[in-house]
Amino acid sequence: MFRPFDRALKRSRDKLFAGLRTFDGFRYFSLLTINEDIVLVTRQFADHRLVFSPHELVGRHLFRNGQYQRALADRVLEIIGKPFGKTLLELGANIGTHSVYLTRQGHFDRLICVEPAPNNIHLLKQNLALNGLAEKTSVIECAVGDRDGTVDFYFDEKNFGASSMTDHGGTSVQVPLRRVDGILQDLDVSPEEIGLVWMDIEGAEPDAIRSMGEIVDQGVPILMEYVPGRYDRAKVSEMTEYLARSYRRCIVFDGKSEKQADIRELPEDTYDILLLP
Repeated sequence: MFRPFDRALKRSRDKLFAGLRTFDGFRYFSLLTINEDIVLVTRQFADHRLVFSPHELVGRHLFRNGQYQRALADRVLEIIGKPFGKTLLELGANIGTHSVYLTRQGHFDRLICVEPAPNNIHLLKQNLALNGLAEKTSVIECAVGDRDGTVDFYFDEKNFGASSMTDHGGTSVQVPLRRVDGILQDLDVSPEEIGLVWMDIEGAEPDAIRSMGEIVDQGVPILMEYVPGRYDRAKVSEMTEYLARSYRRCIVFDGKSEKQADIRELPEDTYDILLLP
């Protein structure tokens, strides 16, 4: 007798909360009320699904805004068009948000995801599997630099993406350190097969660039986080002069707009930059 009433009440409740979730304030409040014992959240978005921690920066963006730098990923693909190479090389793949975003348009047949942080790697593999990308992705569990060896890797519990080789007083673990050219050689992938390099490795960009000379020489498009505050001035000069030989265009994204700049005269603040031949 009460079942129709219960069903109607449930539909009304679901409709109410669906409406409330469209408001930023409600989503923000919902985020604040998530208990610490809720370790992971799985969320279905329009064209993909992701599992993430709601207690760190990327996860909070996903929970509250439904995306993390999706507009930047889409804009980069719009600018470069269909790449000649069909392999995406992602250095600092984090939990796989950009791996998913950058493959939604079908430009890439293969992914190489390089990530050193064990907690990120666990979620990265889950998200690749959730979105049908596991079979065409090589996950390389290491940091990248200009030499092969091992390195101390420091964790940032509030922002998994900010974990790095820089000692900021957090928990650390030793991880393999590898050159990019060595990774590609082991995978039998030529620089010509790379269509885009997406790089966000928390200050290690100059060393990584030195380890992928053939990719740079080929003028493969590179989207990288440019963090001059973390680089030695000599490294900045060396890196920009080296890149300027192969890249004639540099687009600077500040989160709200984009503008072209001379790679030798980049701003002093942190930006995402797209290097184009």
